[in-house]
Amino acid sequence: MVPPAGLSPKQAKLFQLIQEELARTGRPPTYRDLARRCGYDAVGTVQDHVRALIQKGFLRKQAGVARGLELAHRCESSDIPILGSVPAGRPLEAITSSEGLLPVPSRLKGELFALKVSGESMIEAGIMDGDYVIVRQQSDATDGDIVVAMIGEEATVKFLEKKRGRIRLLPANPKFSPIELEFSIKGKVVSVQRYYSP
Repeated sequence: MVPPAGLSPKQAKLFQLIQEELARTGRPPTYRDLARRCGYDAVGTVQDHVRALIQKGFLRKQAGVARGLELAHRCESSDIPILGSVPAGRPLEAITSSEGLLPVPSRLKGELFALKVSGESMIEAGIMDGDYVIVRQQSDATDGDIVVAMIGEEATVKFLEKKRGRIRLLPANPKFSPIELEFSIKGKVVSVQRYYSP
C-alpha cells in the first residue's frame, strides 16, 4: 500500500508501517515496535506522529483499546487549491495567488481552499506560523467560529465574536488586539494541517 500524499516523510513512513502490519496480521503494531522500526529511542516521538495522523484524518484510535489504531475512511483524500497565505497577526495582503494543491481527507465537505498561515496571533487556538488552514467558503459564520476575513483588501484569520450587537475579530494571543473595523467573511476554518521537517 502507498501512503497518502500530504504527510511529512516521517509520518508517511510510520503510516506505511501501520498499513503493512494491519494488512499482514490484522492488528496494528505497538508504539514500541514502531519506535524500534523507525529508529527512535522513545515512543513519545511515535505518539506525536500518530496524533498528527489522527488529526489529519488518516488514522482513528479506539478509546481504551491497547492496539486501537485503525485506518480512517480508507484514507481517501481530495486535492484543494492553496490560494496563497493569510496572516495570523496584523492583516497584510489580499488572498490572490494560487500556489498548488493540498490533499485533505475526503470527510471534509464543501467548497474548500487552503491558506498558509503567517504570524502568531492564533497560537492559543493551535494555529501556528507555517500551518495550513483548510477553509470552507461561506459569507457568514457563528459566534466563536474561526474565520478568514477581508478588511478592505487585506486578509486575516481570527475568531469571530458576535455579542450585544457588536461584531469583531478576536486573536488567540494576548499580544494582539481585537479588530473592530468593517470586514467581510470569506470562509470558516474547518481544519488545520501542519508539516514537520524531516
